[in-house]
Amino acid sequence: MPGAYVMVNTLPGMEKPVLDEIAQIPGVVSVEGVYGEFDLIVRIEVPVGNTVDFVINKLRKVSGIKSTRTVSTIDGERKSGTGMDYLGPPSD
Repeated sequence: MPGAYVMVNTLPGMEKPVLDEIAQIPGVVSVEGVYGEFDLIVRIEVPVGNTVDFVINKLRKVSGIKSTRTVSTIDGERKSGTGMDYLGPPSD
């Protein structure tokens, strides 16, 4: 399934409203607030035969976005890990 990650920088104090609006865009699988160089990371997936351009163009029009950086995924090169549950309960 074609996809991309979009790293978003927002205007100061606009992180939550931008996150909420982006989450409503069809094709957005997840959007998370993060610490570091960017304010939000967005995961986009579209059905085979479509391009992510349509979703990215809608995303870039959201009010409160200062800048974006897009990284396209390689179709067929994705695996999910087992997460922290695999490690068992935390130890003291």
